Amino acid sequence: MEQTALVLISIMNLLLVIILGVLGFLIYRLFKQKLPAQNQDTPAEPHYHPDIMKRMKDMERLRPKRSDLFCPNHPDEPGETTCAICDRLFCKACIRPFKTLHFCKEHLPLIMKNEWEEVFTLKTSTHDPEDGVRLYDAKKRLFEEKNIPTYVETHYKINVDQDFIETYLVVFSIPENIEIVKENLQS
Repeated sequence: MEQTALVLISIMNLLLVIILGVLGFLIYRLFKQKLPAQNQDTPAEPHYHPDIMKRMKDMERLRPKRSDLFCPNHPDEPGETTCAICDRLFCKACIRPFKTLHFCKEHLPLIMKNEWEEVFTLKTSTHDPEDGVRLYDAKKRLFEEKNIPTYVETHYKINVDQDFIETYLVVFSIPENIEIVKENLQS
């Protein structure tokens, strides 16, 4: 009886070793198949509809960088106000108010030393603000690409009786740049 028990225990141990070996081999193959996908430099993108992928890439492009949200002169200080000329965010220490607008230390002398003339006025409405957005985008492009400074003043006409507000965006430029500004902003 003792010998039979020893033989059964030996057989069970042998089966247990075989089962553990097979399980170990299967687990090894499973991990080996998954490892090449994990070792790639770029993770595999999920399969989305092409329009959704395009929107996701556009959103990544539009997401502001950390440097765009903080003062360029003081990287630990959050930007609080934009300069009316360069449209960059600056902290309180780096921005100065002048009339109704704010200017960075670099562009405040430009505003104060030059004569500025009105280039044109754009009337916008709260129902269709897209023209105003396009104007600001074109103004920013003009400064970034051609280094031509302009600024925009916003004027409001309020009709209390009819509960209506008209918004006028007035673009100003240095006189020698007026033709270039008109050409670029009106197109």
